[in-house]
Amino acid sequence: MSLTASRAALLHVALQDLRAGKQLLIDRLLPLADVAADPNLRDVIERDRANARRHAVRLDGVADLSGGPPNLWMAGILDDADRDAQSHQPGDILDCALIGALRKAKAAEIVSTQTALALAGTESPEMLPALVANHAEDRGVEARLTKLLTTICGAIPVV
Repeated sequence: MSLTASRAALLHVALQDLRAGKQLLIDRLLPLADVAADPNLRDVIERDRANARRHAVRLDGVADLSGGPPNLWMAGILDDADRDAQSHQPGDILDCALIGALRKAKAAEIVSTQTALALAGTESPEMLPALVANHAEDRGVEARLTKLLTTICGAIPVV
Protein backbone atom coordinates (compact mmCIF):
# COMPACT_ATOMS: atom_id res chain seq x y z
CA MET A 1 0.00 0.00 0.00
CA SER A 2 1.39 3.36 -0.99
CA LEU A 3 1.23 6.33 1.34
CA THR A 4 -0.81 9.42 0.46
CA ALA A 5 1.87 12.08 0.15
CA SER A 6 0.12 15.31 -0.88
CA ARG A 7 -2.93 17.37 -0.05
CA ALA A 8 -4.18 16.89 -3.62
CA ALA A 9 -3.91 13.12 -3.24
CA LEU A 10 -5.69 13.27 0.11
CA LEU A 11 -8.48 15.31 -1.50
CA HIS A 12 -8.84 12.63 -4.18
CA VAL A 13 -9.05 9.91 -1.51
CA ALA A 14 -11.64 11.96 0.42
CA LEU A 15 -13.73 12.41 -2.74
CA GLN A 16 -13.52 8.69 -3.56
CA ASP A 17 -14.68 7.90 -0.03
CA LEU A 18 -17.60 10.32 -0.31
CA ARG A 19 -18.56 8.92 -3.72
CA ALA A 20 -18.49 5.33 -2.43
CA GLY A 21 -20.67 6.38 0.52
CA LYS A 22 -23.18 8.03 -1.81
CA GLN A 23 -23.37 4.84 -3.87
CA LEU A 24 -24.13 2.80 -0.76
CA LEU A 25 -26.96 5.19 0.11
CA ILE A 26 -28.35 4.88 -3.41
CA ASP A 27 -28.18 1.09 -3.20
CA ARG A 28 -29.39 0.57 0.37
CA LEU A 29 -31.78 3.31 1.51
CA LEU A 30 -34.91 2.09 -0.28
CA PRO A 31 -35.46 -1.00 1.95
CA LEU A 32 -35.13 1.24 5.00
CA ALA A 33 -37.82 3.57 3.66
CA ASP A 34 -40.03 0.52 3.15
CA VAL A 35 -39.90 -0.46 6.83
CA ALA A 36 -40.35 3.05 8.26
CA ALA A 37 -43.83 3.49 9.73
CA ASP A 38 -43.92 7.28 9.80
CA PRO A 39 -44.72 8.72 6.35
CA ASN A 40 -42.52 11.76 7.02
CA LEU A 41 -39.57 9.50 7.80
CA ARG A 42 -40.20 7.50 4.63
CA ASP A 43 -40.25 10.77 2.69
CA VAL A 44 -36.95 11.96 4.22
CA ILE A 45 -35.29 8.62 3.41
CA GLU A 46 -36.57 8.63 -0.18
CA ARG A 47 -35.49 12.25 -0.66
CA ASP A 48 -32.06 11.49 0.79
CA ARG A 49 -31.68 8.66 -1.70
CA ALA A 50 -32.49 11.13 -4.50
CA ASN A 51 -29.99 13.57 -2.96
CA ALA A 52 -27.35 10.83 -2.94
CA ARG A 53 -27.90 10.30 -6.67
CA ARG A 54 -27.56 14.02 -7.34
CA HIS A 55 -24.49 14.24 -5.09
CA ALA A 56 -22.85 11.31 -6.87
CA VAL A 57 -23.34 13.07 -10.21
CA ARG A 58 -21.81 16.25 -8.80
CA LEU A 59 -18.83 14.35 -7.43
CA ASP A 60 -18.36 12.53 -10.72
CA GLY A 61 -18.35 15.93 -12.40
CA VAL A 62 -15.38 17.22 -10.42
CA ALA A 63 -12.99 14.26 -10.68
CA ASP A 64 -12.52 10.73 -11.95
CA LEU A 65 -13.32 8.84 -8.76
CA SER A 66 -13.32 5.32 -10.16
CA GLY A 67 -11.25 2.63 -8.52
CA GLY A 68 -11.64 3.87 -4.98
CA PRO A 69 -11.84 1.54 -2.00
CA PRO A 70 -15.17 0.66 -0.39
CA ASN A 71 -16.55 3.12 2.12
CA LEU A 72 -16.29 1.19 5.37
CA TRP A 73 -17.96 3.72 7.66
CA MET A 74 -21.10 4.03 5.53
CA ALA A 75 -21.27 0.27 5.03
CA GLY A 76 -21.07 -0.26 8.79
CA ILE A 77 -23.74 2.32 9.55
CA LEU A 78 -26.08 0.84 6.95
CA ASP A 79 -25.35 -2.68 8.24
CA ASP A 80 -26.49 -1.45 11.67
CA ALA A 81 -29.62 0.11 10.15
CA ASP A 82 -30.40 -3.19 8.37
CA ARG A 83 -29.96 -5.05 11.65
CA ASP A 84 -32.28 -2.55 13.35
CA ALA A 85 -34.89 -3.15 10.63
CA GLN A 86 -34.84 -6.86 11.45
CA SER A 87 -34.57 -6.71 15.22
CA HIS A 88 -36.85 -3.88 16.39
CA GLN A 89 -40.60 -3.75 16.72
CA PRO A 90 -42.12 -1.94 13.72
CA GLY A 91 -43.58 1.47 14.48
CA ASP A 92 -42.11 4.18 16.70
CA ILE A 93 -39.42 1.87 18.13
CA LEU A 94 -38.02 0.98 14.72
CA ASP A 95 -38.45 4.52 13.42
CA CYS A 96 -36.41 5.89 16.35
CA ALA A 97 -33.67 3.35 15.66
CA LEU A 98 -33.67 4.21 11.95
CA ILE A 99 -33.47 7.93 12.69
CA GLY A 100 -30.45 7.26 14.89
CA ALA A 101 -28.72 5.23 12.18
CA LEU A 102 -29.52 7.74 9.46
CA ARG A 103 -28.27 10.63 11.59
CA LYS A 104 -24.98 8.74 12.10
CA ALA A 105 -24.69 8.37 8.33
CA LYS A 106 -25.49 12.02 7.79
CA ALA A 107 -22.99 13.14 10.44
CA ALA A 108 -20.27 11.06 8.78
CA GLU A 109 -21.10 12.56 5.39
CA ILE A 110 -21.10 16.11 6.76
CA VAL A 111 -17.73 15.70 8.47
CA SER A 112 -16.22 14.02 5.42
CA THR A 113 -17.51 16.75 3.12
CA GLN A 114 -16.09 19.42 5.44
CA THR A 115 -12.69 17.75 5.15
CA ALA A 116 -12.97 17.70 1.36
CA LEU A 117 -14.06 21.36 1.39
CA ALA A 118 -11.03 22.34 3.45
CA LEU A 119 -8.69 20.53 1.08
CA ALA A 120 -10.44 21.73 -2.08
CA GLY A 121 -10.19 25.33 -0.90
CA THR A 122 -6.45 25.31 -1.50
CA GLU A 123 -6.01 22.43 -3.95
CA SER A 124 -8.99 22.64 -6.33
CA PRO A 125 -11.22 25.65 -5.71
CA GLU A 126 -13.25 24.79 -8.81
CA MET A 127 -14.67 21.85 -6.84
CA LEU A 128 -16.10 24.08 -4.12
CA PRO A 129 -19.54 24.76 -5.67
CA ALA A 130 -20.35 21.05 -5.99
CA LEU A 131 -19.10 20.27 -2.49
CA VAL A 132 -20.91 23.25 -0.95
CA ALA A 133 -24.17 22.21 -2.64
CA ASN A 134 -23.84 18.62 -1.35
CA HIS A 135 -22.97 19.88 2.13
CA ALA A 136 -25.98 22.19 2.27
CA GLU A 137 -28.36 19.42 1.22
CA ASP A 138 -26.88 16.98 3.73
CA ARG A 139 -27.28 19.55 6.51
CA GLY A 140 -30.89 20.02 5.46
CA VAL A 141 -31.54 16.28 5.72
CA GLU A 142 -29.87 16.24 9.15
CA ALA A 143 -32.17 19.06 10.29
CA ARG A 144 -35.26 17.15 9.08
CA LEU A 145 -34.08 13.98 10.82
CA THR A 146 -33.48 15.90 14.06
CA LYS A 147 -37.01 17.32 13.87
CA LEU A 148 -38.40 13.80 13.34
CA LEU A 149 -36.33 12.58 16.28
CA THR A 150 -38.16 14.96 18.60
CA THR A 151 -41.54 14.32 16.97
CA ILE A 152 -41.39 10.51 16.92
CA CYS A 153 -39.02 9.69 19.77
CA GLY A 154 -39.50 12.57 22.20
CA ALA A 155 -37.85 15.82 23.12
CA ILE A 156 -34.07 15.87 23.31
CA PRO A 157 -33.08 16.76 26.89
CA VAL A 158 -30.89 19.81 27.28
CA VAL A 159 -27.56 18.69 28.67
